[in-house]
Amino acid sequence: MTKHYMDFDLISQYPNKYNLTPKSIKKLKILDWDRLKKHAWHNEAMKDTGNWWCHLEGCNLNGKYDDFDEFWIGFNENNNKINCHFSAMEGICSYNFEKFYTETENKYDLNVQVNAIKYLNMLIDEKILGI
Repeated sequence: MTKHYMDFDLISQYPNKYNLTPKSIKKLKILDWDRLKKHAWHNEAMKDTGNWWCHLEGCNLNGKYDDFDEFWIGFNENNNKINCHFSAMEGICSYNFEKFYTETENKYDLNVQVNAIKYLNMLIDEKILGI
């Protein structure tokens, strides 16, 4: 039996306004590269596969980094492709789920989803990314 962890107050503060799913993130459109680069870092380690700008976010809500669960997103400037993935247990496991805020076993799972939604909502709200 899987345990579910929910904090409905937290979810209501950071709703999934654009009905994003992990799959649909990869289909977002990059509208403004200059502004996107201000919210990402250039990943030299990936230069063999493109000109990647990345964002990595842990599962702590107060700004301190906690990598128990993580969200990584990369934007390839060469072909405008977006890739992303979630991990759990300090990177030991992939964290796969189909819909935000439905598959959370613990606070780390929920918090990393909240942080991903906060980041993506901001980029879409500011018209840096488009649906």
